[in-house]
Amino acid sequence: NLNFFGIGGELMIKNGLNSLEDMEDLAVIGFTAALFKYRKLKGIAKKLVQKVGELNCKYIILVDYPGFNLALAKMLREKYKDIKVIFYVSPQIWAWRYKRIFKIKKLVDLMLLLFPFEKEIYDKHEIPNVVVGHPLVNQIKEKFESGKEITFPEGTDEIICLMPGSRSGEIRRLFIPLLDSAVILFNEYKKKNKNIIFLVPGISSKEESYILDNINLYKTNNPGLHISYEFQNSAKCIEKSKLVLLASGTATLEVAYFKKPMVIIYKGNPMSFYLGMKLLDIPYVGLVNILSRKFICKELLQKDCTPEKITDEALLLLNDNNYYNEMVENLSTVKDGLGKGDSSILAAEAILKLISFG
Repeated sequence: NLNFFGIGGELMIKNGLNSLEDMEDLAVIGFTAALFKYRKLKGIAKKLVQKVGELNCKYIILVDYPGFNLALAKMLREKYKDIKVIFYVSPQIWAWRYKRIFKIKKLVDLMLLLFPFEKEIYDKHEIPNVVVGHPLVNQIKEKFESGKEITFPEGTDEIICLMPGSRSGEIRRLFIPLLDSAVILFNEYKKKNKNIIFLVPGISSKEESYILDNINLYKTNNPGLHISYEFQNSAKCIEKSKLVLLASGTATLEVAYFKKPMVIIYKGNPMSFYLGMKLLDIPYVGLVNILSRKFICKELLQKDCTPEKITDEALLLLNDNNYYNEMVENLSTVKDGLGKGDSSILAAEAILKLISFG
């Protein structure tokens, strides 16, 4: 029998994880936020290390979150020499702080990789690794199959998806600029006697009232503006849309899966953003651009994240077929690199092989 304990979200708990802490306590974005939570995070790490000893754990599976998890791996390795450390989702060493590879070599027994190009890095440093692909692919397929069909009024000329993110902070920073952009686009289309519809695939139930209140306010202030809120139906929303305006993050890969052109936006704490950009070894923030190693989608960050600039890029994509089709072609390459949707099976097989053969 395998018994699991640690820290996880709802789905992991439903599938048998004994979670010691609330997953939300680890949800920290940016350097300044991390500094404020440092003592709490250190306390959680110490509690986990102690529990590993009490339960005589043989294997630890660390998922993403490299700042916390690499520190935890170091604490575990120092106290329990024989423990096997499996890391699922490589830190983005190809984007910033490449020298972490040497720490990983000392601490990690098996690295499970999301992207094929990462393998070359780990092979070079002789770190055991397996490319499993991105778990998002299977999630997207399941969401699309189970998603509610969306119907549109007769005479709909264009459909655009607005995705302000999943975390409370980013939703409250980005949703208003997206709504303002939607109003500008609505008025542009109205001049041409064309109908444009906006879809908002809600993800965060915590911010649902904030999103709905603002949608209703904007619809009241702009008669004829059509914004449809589709809770937990992102796959259908993206697939139905001509274009997606969205927050930087993993959602950009979901959009890439459907090969839909996008405008990537981000606005955060100025100090955290400044420090983050200083540390980056690459000029990109959006994952689709990082994976492509070039700007295939426009990034509007910080002071450039304005309704006017979002609208300008959206109109360029909507009106320039060559530009639009070139982005579709580039996104097709990104999609191919995400894998076939069997990442969880491949990850489980790699872990079981380590358990069986050491």
